[in-house]
Amino acid sequence: MLSEQEMLNRLKATQKESRFRHTLGVAKEAVRLAPRYGVDKQKAYVAALLHDCAKNFDETRFKEIANEYGVTLDEFAQKEKALIHAYLGAAVAYKDYGVKDAEILDAIYYHTTARANMPPLEKLIYIADMIEPGRTMPQANEIRRLVDVDLDSAIIYAIDCSIKHVIRKGRLIHPDSILARNYLIEMRESSDERNG
Repeated sequence: MLSEQEMLNRLKATQKESRFRHTLGVAKEAVRLAPRYGVDKQKAYVAALLHDCAKNFDETRFKEIANEYGVTLDEFAQKEKALIHAYLGAAVAYKDYGVKDAEILDAIYYHTTARANMPPLEKLIYIADMIEPGRTMPQANEIRRLVDVDLDSAIIYAIDCSIKHVIRKGRLIHPDSILARNYLIEMRESSDERNG
């Protein structure tokens, strides 16, 4: 795996300045939240740094990477460009940055859609991406408030916001997002019943 400095240098060279600032913001949030939610700080940092490593590629480069790295995009990713960078990002992190840790790669892969039964690192990267300081959407403050109380509640709210945003744009909702939301709600209700 590349050193931290090599990763930063490569990201700075390949990302727009605003994307690089976003990346650093996500890394800062991930490291801040890692101890609270039992996540290894180094894994959180690497996953956060690389979560958007394929974001600024154009459509031609997306296709090249998919072919070159053997990435199969599901029907939703093929139709929704906003999803592609996450799937290809996991492949780029593996091939170009030398990341072999499956937990880190999965956190990159699912950081846009989430999924059912996410381990803590995936949850952390998903939410850190939503609350980094550069996020100015009104809902970000509520997500920030919730994440300091309960990570799963913050994720449910964040998924709700994302789904509403996708609906407003008239775009397709990836089933993984729906499954993630339903899973978290079912787990919360099951916990309430056990504790109630």
